[in-house]
Amino acid sequence: MKKRPWIIGISAVLLIFFAAKGIGWYRWLQLSSAEKAGTITEKMSSHLDLTEEQKGKIYALNLEKVTAFESARQSGQHSRKGWKQLREDWKNDVRGVLTPQQQKKFWHY
Repeated sequence: MKKRPWIIGISAVLLIFFAAKGIGWYRWLQLSSAEKAGTITEKMSSHLDLTEEQKGKIYALNLEKVTAFESARQSGQHSRKGWKQLREDWKNDVRGVLTPQQQKKFWHY
């Protein structure tokens, strides 16, 4: 009987966690491509200390990436290899905009 409260407690925490995660995804799906690119750019800007010029270039790359992913998803022409290639192309383009110090911080993207 002593295990029962623990099981109920852990189940409640997991339920709340996954519900919150689902709400986040639902909100993300409701954003336009430009809003998604802006959100990604702002997060990158705060992490990498981008200049205004870099922000503009990165925003354009992020918008291109988001649009490519969404169009591939809608057309049904997506595959794991295709996603990986789109992401690698995006990462290479972004690295071309960053300084060497920023590139060191960019490793985890």
